[in-house]
Amino acid sequence: MLLFFYNLLLPFALLISFPFYLRRMLKRGNYARNFGQRFGLYSKSLRARFAEGKWTWIRAVSVGEVGMAVRLLQELKKQDPTLRALISTTTSTGYLLGLRQAENQGWIEVIYSPIDFLPIVKRCWNRIRPRAAILIDSDLWPSFLAVAKGSRAPIFLANARLSQRSEKRYRLLRRVTQPLLWDHVTTLFAQDEVDAQRWTQTGVSPDRIIVTGSMKYDTEDFVSESNPRFVQWLEERGINGARPVLLGGSLHPGEEELLLSCFKLLRSEFPDLFLILVPRHAERSPEIAKLLEKEGIAFALRSALQVGKSASVLVVNSTGELKDWYQTATVVVIGKSFCGIGGQNPVEPILANKPVIVGPHMENFQFLVDELRKGGGIIQLETGERLVATIADLLRNPVHATMLVERAAKALAFHKGSIRRTASLILAWKSGTDGGFGR
Repeated sequence: MLLFFYNLLLPFALLISFPFYLRRMLKRGNYARNFGQRFGLYSKSLRARFAEGKWTWIRAVSVGEVGMAVRLLQELKKQDPTLRALISTTTSTGYLLGLRQAENQGWIEVIYSPIDFLPIVKRCWNRIRPRAAILIDSDLWPSFLAVAKGSRAPIFLANARLSQRSEKRYRLLRRVTQPLLWDHVTTLFAQDEVDAQRWTQTGVSPDRIIVTGSMKYDTEDFVSESNPRFVQWLEERGINGARPVLLGGSLHPGEEELLLSCFKLLRSEFPDLFLILVPRHAERSPEIAKLLEKEGIAFALRSALQVGKSASVLVVNSTGELKDWYQTATVVVIGKSFCGIGGQNPVEPILANKPVIVGPHMENFQFLVDELRKGGGIIQLETGERLVATIADLLRNPVHATMLVERAAKALAFHKGSIRRTASLILAWKSGTDGGFGR
């Protein structure tokens, strides 16, 4: 009955929210490509691929989740060479990243996730006929879960993160969310014991929860993934590798101004300092460029073929490259932590062996930040007032910066191997009817 009312109300909710999504689609661009896939409309070649059967469907919302999905699929493929996988994503940026990652990989297909309207989801499911569904983080949709369970396919919730705010919301709505969501999940892979306890409070049965660590924080295969391409890119454009670099990653509105203010003050002591600004949404790059022009600061764009000798700031107006840009930094400041709520993932710069500074708003990663702070592996500031002094201290004292990185690595050790553990548990699942989905 709840599913019936959900599908009855969904079209009205989509209609009301359409202007917002239309504005965002026009702003970000690239949404027109294969837009019909959201309604279960696939090309003839894609339908032929689906007809080959034995697909594992992995759902990932956007760029970060797609990155994790690809890492998990690579491990699944390593453990089961017969694996054939489908990645579906919601955003155009996630879709483009998925296509890049799947390029020349004959066993991976990438599509847009369908609108969660029951007739559409059924049409997609019947076309693809997946043998299992893997959901990254919290890509939870009632119709999709109901169809998956109805087909007797196992449903895995991987890297299941749950903030305190989300836990409170799910607990208040438990009579609705438990039958629509949690009762359909076969196994939930929690990031830590704290999250596992939170999930049980929302209605997930404890015998369906396994603590595996966070896939985001898994350092096991990071050495092979390290890529200094942008260190070389800067050097080829005249930016000396010995020059100190301050990098702001995943920045939100207001944080560019904060870092520019710090940058101007720091240059009196560090005249060679180079600033790299990486906005969370690349489409904001023109407004950042206008800000720099107004301030009279020479800058360059990532998309430019050349970087002028006078340029002291680079604006990264591209998507899906942040992990490799961290390799260029001397000090990293995490975005959405000073201006915004929730913060961004601090692990990638830590894994790149960079000292990390965050602001007060790291709610979505607070458990990890607390772990890092206890171990002396991260600096969290209550306001932006001490940001200049904190950056200056790290630039003056490389030994302090190195100790920060080493302590952070120790704090992350718990999560090492989480992708491998998750993949092994997924492949070990036995359905009782066909002996497993992946073999």
